[in-house]
Amino acid sequence: MFIILLPVILMILALVVDVGLMYNAKIKGESLIEEATTSELNIEEYFKINDINIDTIKNDSKNGKNCVIIKYRIDSVFGNLVGMKEYEIKVDNCE
Repeated sequence: MFIILLPVILMILALVVDVGLMYNAKIKGESLIEEATTSELNIEEYFKINDINIDTIKNDSKNGKNCVIIKYRIDSVFGNLVGMKEYEIKVDNCE
């Protein structure tokens, strides 16, 4: 029974790690957007300083407030087992 369940347990653990990494990346992205909008640096430069490669930056104006939407990718652990090598994270400061 242990031999049968071991791969399942390892896959569940890898999935838990991936969910944690995605949550951490989203929180980090949100805080970096907040810091970048208050600093004098360009948002692209700010993310490069923090070693995050950005795929897309979109500035949007909603309700008179500047809204920034950023997409970037992180490597995956569980995804490697099922064929996905990375996850796309979308972060914005829109309300």
